Amino acid sequence: MRLKIRFLHTCFTLAVAALPLGAMAQAVEKPRIQTSALPEETAVYNPSAKKNVAQAKKNVAQTKEKPAKEQGKARASEKRKKDKKTVSVSDRRYMALKTNIAYDAIGVLNLDYEVQVHSRMTVDIPVMWSLWDAKPDKALRIAAIQPELRWWMGQETGKGHFFGLHAHVGWYNLKWDDRRYQDTGRPLVGAGLSYGYKLPLSEHWGAEFTVGFGYANMKYDTYYNIDNGAQIDTRIRHYWGPTKVGASLVYRF
Repeated sequence: MRLKIRFLHTCFTLAVAALPLGAMAQAVEKPRIQTSALPEETAVYNPSAKKNVAQAKKNVAQTKEKPAKEQGKARASEKRKKDKKTVSVSDRRYMALKTNIAYDAIGVLNLDYEVQVHSRMTVDIPVMWSLWDAKPDKALRIAAIQPELRWWMGQETGKGHFFGLHAHVGWYNLKWDDRRYQDTGRPLVGAGLSYGYKLPLSEHWGAEFTVGFGYANMKYDTYYNIDNGAQIDTRIRHYWGPTKVGASLVYRF
């Protein structure tokens, strides 16, 4: 009986001694970091995870940055296109091609080029020619040029009222009834002042009306208006009066 009691006492003692060792083993086997969070919320420090988070943020930032750059380029391209479209014809240098319908109506063909040389000044260069007879006893054969410097009164060049200073040089051979008048080789020369108005009809088309007065000097021979007609005399004339009349159709570039 005593042996049995001693054996149980020994087993109890060994069991009690083993309890602290088991607790120590558990403590060594599962170390924990004490935090204020609940046990299930406690996180163990992991340096690689922190790097992964930083890389992910960087990737997101780059992904957002690329579309922003592309959108910026697209906006800049659209703005350039818009700026080109907004540059209207009136904002460009004034250049125009014209024909005087009043001269065309009497058989004098003409072509006129006008170009801007200053903020309110243009140079107009009309060329006129007629090389045929209307009737056997009536003809107007002429080749002439009449350059003009114009000053535009409005804010926009090539639109509205203008004043001009022109010169003229021409060669001629005129038939009228029983007389024919031909220059002696010295051309008609002169100058004058003009006033006109340009009426826009559309962005490119317009109508121009002008009238001018001035001086012309001419020296010519007078002949009988027949085949090989004899010369009557040679005259010099100083002319004062209308030197320009125009009703032109204009195309602006």
